[in-house]
Amino acid sequence: MLTGVRVLDLSRLLPGPYATMLLGDMGAEVIKVEEPGLGDYMRQFTPLVEGTGVFFLAVNRNKKSVTLNLKTERGREILRAMIKKADVLLESFRPGVMDRLGLGYDTVREINPGLVYCSLSGYGQDGPDRDRAGHDVNYLAASGVLGITGVRDGQPVMPGVQVADLTGGMFAVIGILSALWQRQSNGRGTYLDVAMADGLYSMMSMHLAALMNAGVPAARGNMMLSGALACYSIYQTKDGGYVALGALENKFWKNFCQTLDRSDMLPGHLAMAVDGDQVYEELKNIFLSRTTAQWREFADRTDCCLSVVNDAAEVVQSAYARERGLITDVPLTSGKTMSQVRNPIVFPGAERKAPLSPPELGQHNSEIYGSLAGLSDAELDELRRDGVI
Repeated sequence: MLTGVRVLDLSRLLPGPYATMLLGDMGAEVIKVEEPGLGDYMRQFTPLVEGTGVFFLAVNRNKKSVTLNLKTERGREILRAMIKKADVLLESFRPGVMDRLGLGYDTVREINPGLVYCSLSGYGQDGPDRDRAGHDVNYLAASGVLGITGVRDGQPVMPGVQVADLTGGMFAVIGILSALWQRQSNGRGTYLDVAMADGLYSMMSMHLAALMNAGVPAARGNMMLSGALACYSIYQTKDGGYVALGALENKFWKNFCQTLDRSDMLPGHLAMAVDGDQVYEELKNIFLSRTTAQWREFADRTDCCLSVVNDAAEVVQSAYARERGLITDVPLTSGKTMSQVRNPIVFPGAERKAPLSPPELGQHNSEIYGSLAGLSDAELDELRRDGVI
């Protein structure tokens, strides 16, 4: 879908690389610009697969890698030459860094007026926290998401995935695609200020609206969809597993009760999930009476929004993953393959190209600098000696 779109990716770690991987999956040519010698920090994070961090490999397929020292004037000259032939630039430095390097949007749009320039940061390019360092847990805390995550009367609980990082990457992609569409009509690029904290404020839309307009504060473990209702909760099974019941609608609760031959529980549909409540206590005992496998079989034959809480191994081996083709083999530069999760967007009938392997550091220096910057092999050798690439 994005064949012909060239993306310069100056980001590292998770948010930016996840965003550009999604663009690469959809056909864009993604050129990952990395620091010579070190590269993206995630290359070194354990566990390793063939000497490279598996987390790096998981979010950097369908990209090409070049090394470039942006602290040198020659390095900046080379990047400007590449910008002239790019459609998108994504960077994730602290606010102001690109301006200090002479590579800010106001400067580079003179080189390429059609460039879509996306700055992906923690707290945005302005405001009181623009210079504050942060990671996923900090953005979750600042936005209120962490404060409402966990059980009633317990401490906040960190989600198992990096929600701020990943949604930040997704919002960056949404902005980039929107800007590319606008460029189709007016020929002009644009600047995008995408903050991960802003994305989490958007995720909090319902809770913040309820507070601001109805005076109802969000309370950890005590909201309709996060622990208040017995019909929408998590229960332990006989063998120590867990199941998630989501029988929020009356029809699903009715199916659940009737399959159990417990029509007497029908009036307790919206009972509260508090210790001592008759319905809640009965549900805890009911779920403790059967094994996880028995409840899985129950869920397969009963339309009641009941799901077993799978661990990672069960997720990978599930019939759902198999039938949806969610696990795919991605080649490594060694010639071996690595199992990864495919792009979640399905384009029926679209041509599927074999994915590019996650690149080795600087693997495409000669190819990219030759075609986009017009550099000869001799010039590249000189740049290597000088520490520019």
